[in-house]
Amino acid sequence: MDTIQELQNFRTRLIQDINIMFDSMILKLREEQDNSGSARVTAEVREYESIYPLAGVPGIFKGKKPTGVRFPDGTRVDVPTWKRGVEVILQRCINIPEKHDKLLLLRGKVSGRARVLISERADGMRSPLKIEDNLYVETHYDTETLLKILTTRILDVIGYDYRDITITVRND
Repeated sequence: MDTIQELQNFRTRLIQDINIMFDSMILKLREEQDNSGSARVTAEVREYESIYPLAGVPGIFKGKKPTGVRFPDGTRVDVPTWKRGVEVILQRCINIPEKHDKLLLLRGKVSGRARVLISERADGMRSPLKIEDNLYVETHYDTETLLKILTTRILDVIGYDYRDITITVRND
C-alpha cells in the first residue's frame, strides 16, 4: 500500500473516531437535558454496558454484542443479537400505521447486490427475519452492513425518526 492510501485510511479512521465521540457527547447532553426521564434512563444502563446512538456511524458497533435497544420514550428492550435488535426496531416502526404502509410498499423494491432486502416472502433470502405476515427482511449481513441497511435503506426511506434510539452494547 502506498503512503497516500495509508494517509487516507488513517484520516477515515480518525473521522470515524471523532464522530463516535461527538455522538456520545450529544447523547449524554440530551439525557442531561431531559430531567424528567434521566433517572429512568440512567437506571436502565447496566454497569457492564455502553450506549451508542443508532444514528451514529454503524462501524462503531462492529465486533460488539448488543444487550438492548432504548427508545426515546425510555422503553428498553433487551436483545441478545443484532437480528433481534433490528426486529424490535422494525416492530416498533410498524406500529405506526403510516410507516407500516410505507414499509409494505418497499417490498420487492429495495434490493442488495444479489437478494431482495424487503419482501412479502422469505423465498430467496438467506436469513429472513419475519416482521409480520407478508413482510420479511434479509438479515444475512455483518453488523455494520445490517445497521446501515436498516437506517439508510429502510428507516430513512419511510421517514422513521431513529435519531433518539440508542443501542446498549456489552463492554468486552
